[in-house]
Amino acid sequence: MNDEERVMMETIAGRCAMVGYAVGASREATEATTMAAQTQTGAIDILVVVCVVAWASVKPFEFNPQEYDRNPMNLKGKSGMSGFLAMEALNLNCDVERAHGRMAMVGFAGTALIELVLGRGVFGGGW
Repeated sequence: MNDEERVMMETIAGRCAMVGYAVGASREATEATTMAAQTQTGAIDILVVVCVVAWASVKPFEFNPQEYDRNPMNLKGKSGMSGFLAMEALNLNCDVERAHGRMAMVGFAGTALIELVLGRGVFGGGW
């Protein structure tokens, strides 16, 4: 596996973790269920989210009019591209996205571990 494939896989995993953590935490808080219980009962939902995020991460680059491809690292140094102006203004780049994805993966694993040790949800689920 080359570096480009590793970056792409990490980016997709990070995006899935960010979406999953946000959805899981909000469902736990509003529906009083733990993330572990959501994982057991929502396997199809999780699979659909992972597939959609993976497709959305790769497919749009096949028909875009700009000068970038599916590797997020190739966006470094480019500016003024339509669709990316807000990201530039907020200093959101591929390195920041990967860092956020890593934090979401660690947060998801940490939350699962805390739920396992405490026997209840962290965000209000199962109290």
